[in-house]
Amino acid sequence: MIGSRRKRWGARRARIGTRALAIALAVGAGVAGSVHGQRLHVPDGVAVDSAFRITVDGLRPGQVVVLHTMMDDSLGRRWESSASFRASSTGRIDLTRDAPLHGSYAGVQPMGLVTSMEPAGELAGRLRFIPPRLDSVPLLLRVGSDGATADSARVVRWFRSPDVMVRALGGGLAGHLFYPAGRERRPAVLVLGGSEGGFGGEDVAALLASRGYVALSLAYFGIAPLPSSLERIPLEYFGAAVDSLQADPRVRRGSLAALGTSKGAEAALVLGAHDPRIHAVVAYAPSAVAWSCICPDPQSPSWTLGGRPVPFVPGGADPAYRPPQGSPLHPVVNYRYRLRDSAAVRRATIPVERINGPVLLVSGREDELWPSSWSADAIAARLRTHGFRHRVVQLSYPGAGHLIGKAYLPAGSTRVGGGRLETGGTPQANAAAQADAWPRMLRFLASELRP
Repeated sequence: MIGSRRKRWGARRARIGTRALAIALAVGAGVAGSVHGQRLHVPDGVAVDSAFRITVDGLRPGQVVVLHTMMDDSLGRRWESSASFRASSTGRIDLTRDAPLHGSYAGVQPMGLVTSMEPAGELAGRLRFIPPRLDSVPLLLRVGSDGATADSARVVRWFRSPDVMVRALGGGLAGHLFYPAGRERRPAVLVLGGSEGGFGGEDVAALLASRGYVALSLAYFGIAPLPSSLERIPLEYFGAAVDSLQADPRVRRGSLAALGTSKGAEAALVLGAHDPRIHAVVAYAPSAVAWSCICPDPQSPSWTLGGRPVPFVPGGADPAYRPPQGSPLHPVVNYRYRLRDSAAVRRATIPVERINGPVLLVSGREDELWPSSWSADAIAARLRTHGFRHRVVQLSYPGAGHLIGKAYLPAGSTRVGGGRLETGGTPQANAAAQADAWPRMLRFLASELRP
């Protein structure tokens, strides 16, 4: 759980920082400036969700060099990538223009060296990248040829910019509020993570605050004193979080969005349909229906309202689904099987037409965790049928799966749950989808909330 991981991060930060410094010194060891005038150019610091330019100059025309990147995750594991490039006639390499000859990615991808990073050795292709901290994610780069380093550089990347403050909520709410410094009233975003539990949306909240929003990362299960599993979560709990945001002197009245991912997207849509104070909803990998809990009793609801279950599609498994032994499960098979209960689907369909503002839906067409692409289509169709008066934006990505990854970080494995569950798509398609969806999401929020 992300909440428990946070406890481990603090103990590792000093070690990771020391290790990163040692790496930087080792990369530059024996190099008095650049070799033969070869220079690697990157910014000193930049937000994680911002693409940045990587260039090398001072090369011989046609010279082939290798660019290599290194970054540590929250457990101190090294993630790396490399690719070779041929210098132009002017002795320059520019990743916004040049495709690698070969390496960890293909084609012109300005951030390909970052999104294609993998852990070394046998862990490659098996892990998801978890950043070591929100305010500093150092990326180390070097350029060289024939095994010799010509130049090196370090980019400090962040989710939480230096002018963003953070505080924990009280009063029965488990949340971290991120907000820009100053007294100006700003629009707010309630950020809800998925079935990982804890503060699953904390990185997104930090990025949004760095973009000028007051952003609340709200945990709703998985950490004390909240329920240990995603079962019977009261909508009133989310309503209390909205109360808190509405009462905050930093928040502009009447300018509040909910952003959720996966089960968090389901929660955001259900909340938006019941609370008119939500003026926009962003749903990554959404659901058109409320599903049963993620708990030992699959006949129990995920959400309640007034103490009563929000109607849901009950649990169940396709008896014909027998994946080969040793292969990962494709949970979408069982979700699709459960959708055959048309009466339950009718009862559990989220009344999204009641949402008091525009809706943005983001999904991958190859989602193998649950039917988010079908759901996005169904939500958009329902809104059209009901003459929804607000804007609806649907972003659908062929080849992408459930994990439309975090902006410009290593895409990592498409498997979760220790490799037991396949989420679909490919790391490359997931990274490309996020690179397109994230700035469009920011424009959507800006047009509706006007930070």
